[in-house]
Amino acid sequence: MNENGYCPNCGVDLDGGSIWEHFYKETRSEAKATHIAAQYGATKEKGQWGRQVGIYDLDADRTIQWECPDCKHIWGRK
Repeated sequence: MNENGYCPNCGVDLDGGSIWEHFYKETRSEAKATHIAAQYGATKEKGQWGRQVGIYDLDADRTIQWECPDCKHIWGRK
C-alpha cells in the first residue's frame, strides 16, 4: 500500500520506508521501536516516511507546495 502517493510528474513512489523499521534498526528493540513509532502515528504494520519535500510559507504558517526529490517537480497542496 502506498501511503504518500506518487509524483504527478515522473510517477516515482514517494514512500520512504517504514517508520517502525527505521527505529528498530536504530534501537534493536521491538518495544522501543513500537514506542517511538507510535509518536509518529505509525505501527509495525503501517506508517511510511514521505520522500516529498514540503515547501513551507512562513506568512501562511503551513506547507503550501510539495517538491519531488527525484525530478524536482513542484505541485500544489491539496
